[in-house]
Amino acid sequence: MNKRGGMTDIFILMIMAFAIVLICVIFIYIGGRANTEIHAQIDGMMFGEANGTEIVDNSIGVVNETYQALYWISWFLIVGMIISIFIGSFLVTTKPVFFIPYIFITIIAVIVSVGISNGYEMVRDDPTLASTFTGMWGANFIMAQLPIWITIVSIVGGIIMFARMGSRENQIYGSYG
Repeated sequence: MNKRGGMTDIFILMIMAFAIVLICVIFIYIGGRANTEIHAQIDGMMFGEANGTEIVDNSIGVVNETYQALYWISWFLIVGMIISIFIGSFLVTTKPVFFIPYIFITIIAVIVSVGISNGYEMVRDDPTLASTFTGMWGANFIMAQLPIWITIVSIVGGIIMFARMGSRENQIYGSYG
């Protein structure tokens, strides 16, 4: 109620997208590494009638297979945040005076997104995690082109937000609240 602007949502998108992708990559990397190390230690051992390889495959192996879903889940979370920015822009009531600050915030967001995108590229090119990042095709595409995405999302969100200023709905129902 009485929300007057969604101008900071674009910064939340940048920070959360970077954090989500990084956390997903770390989970996938650790899952694969743990699976490999446990297999190296336990393969060939017998625990009663159970084979060590089967035990590892049925426990940490299943967890590692589940982590593989993070490749596409991370991408869907970022796209979901973009859609939520558009929905939030539609639901926000704003005044024309906020157009100028919105332009400045958009410019600052694009400048900040360049640094985040470059930082992401540095982390992605690290030899330790490079193989894990290769499967993150959707997230890699968005994060590599983050300044373009931020510009487009900001402009479309601004159009949605400021185009609603003079809508008939505000004229009819706005005077009663």
